[in-house]
Amino acid sequence: MNIGKALKLCRSAKDMSLEAVAEGADISVSYLSRIENKQREPTLDIVSKLANVLAVPMPVLIFLASDASELRGLDAQTEQQFSTLALELIHRS
Repeated sequence: MNIGKALKLCRSAKDMSLEAVAEGADISVSYLSRIENKQREPTLDIVSKLANVLAVPMPVLIFLASDASELRGLDAQTEQQFSTLALELIHRS
């Protein structure tokens, strides 16, 4: 799971700066940057705060952070449909 990749994807899709997201989640910019670059693993509480700031449902964030091995059992079509829906949710929020 790469929560940093998912956070960066959501932040970029919403055109939000590291500073704005970090401030909203009450964490430092350097800590958020380290999370996005997979140098730190955030607590569930921090992930929840970040999801709220980004206005992205936590399950969507977790899905986007999942790698192929964590999505075993999903056929390619279902995975693609979930991905499309997740990205639509990001852009709507």
